[in-house]
Amino acid sequence: MRINIAPKVFLGFLLIVSLNIFFFLIVYKLSDLNTIAHILKNQDMVQQSLIRIANLHENRVRQRTIFGRLKRQDSIEKFEHQSAIIENLIDSVSTHLDSVRRLDSLVTRSDSSSGELTSLISAVTDTLRVLDRQYVFGFRSYARADSGMRIADVPTQRRLALLSETIGNADTNFVLLLERLNRNIDSQTKLRIKDIESRIDNAKQITVFLLVGISLFAAVFAFVFSRAITNSLRRLKESASYIGKGNFYFNPSGYPQDEIGDLASAFFDMAIDLKQTQEELVRSKRLAAIGEVVASVNHEINNPLMIISGNAQFLEMSLSGYPEEIKERVRIILEETERISQVTRKLREIRNPIVEDYTSSGEQMINLDKSSRDRADS
Repeated sequence: MRINIAPKVFLGFLLIVSLNIFFFLIVYKLSDLNTIAHILKNQDMVQQSLIRIANLHENRVRQRTIFGRLKRQDSIEKFEHQSAIIENLIDSVSTHLDSVRRLDSLVTRSDSSSGELTSLISAVTDTLRVLDRQYVFGFRSYARADSGMRIADVPTQRRLALLSETIGNADTNFVLLLERLNRNIDSQTKLRIKDIESRIDNAKQITVFLLVGISLFAAVFAFVFSRAITNSLRRLKESASYIGKGNFYFNPSGYPQDEIGDLASAFFDMAIDLKQTQEELVRSKRLAAIGEVVASVNHEINNPLMIISGNAQFLEMSLSGYPEEIKERVRIILEETERISQVTRKLREIRNPIVEDYTSSGEQMINLDKSSRDRADS
């Protein structure tokens, strides 16, 4: 299966991007910390409201004491004003706790945490509100009874004593409940802070793991990929060196099926073309050398050969009265000169010399008949 280099690089890049996306998804989970921060903010506002309620209640108790001793009407007004603020603060606390429960459902699946918040909300909206109303109602009843009491009015005094006891119980329970609520909020805050620390530690571990994993993967991928490319290029370089030294044998197999494989095939084709070109060049040089030799031989042999042939012909015509033996010798001279003349003609006709072994020791010579016949056949 052919896979080009570009898709390989893109695939590696895509894998690294996928790992980074996974990393960002893990980091995105840390957005819960923002939600937890809002929970802590709401819990802090609840705690500040509870502290303010406690301070206002102390002022309210002070006004009740002042009224019981001095019978000042402005103490009743201040008591009612502070009670109205406390009631609004209790509503605010209830609202913030509802927000904490809603945010808590987004970041935790712990049933115990949800149960604690539900119990806390119930303590504020039900118990704290009821105690506050009992305390306010008791003081109002006490103030009305005390204002209308006549001297030595025993039933009214008993009623005031009962109301004072009821108000005292409500006061004690109200203060104790505020303290318990503050402790519960402190406990919730500590749990949230511990959760944040745990999440941050986990995020650090995951971050380190992912960074190490991504780095190792990138290093391994880069090493393997670069090694595969450099090995192929090294082989091509060595083959180019062999070709440069005149060794045209080149094996294109074993290369990857990509652009480097195409380059290896191109090298193979180039080696074949160079080999053919070199053979043609050698053949051309050989033919050129043969041509120069033939020209020299023709020039150096044909001139004296013509003189020898002419003189032999002259002798042949002049030997009419001479013995046949002498005439036969002259004819042999003419035949051999003709033979030499045919050899020079064959030399001129050589275009594709055919070399054959001449002796058993390995000496070679050109077959003039075959070389000239091949030319004639072509």
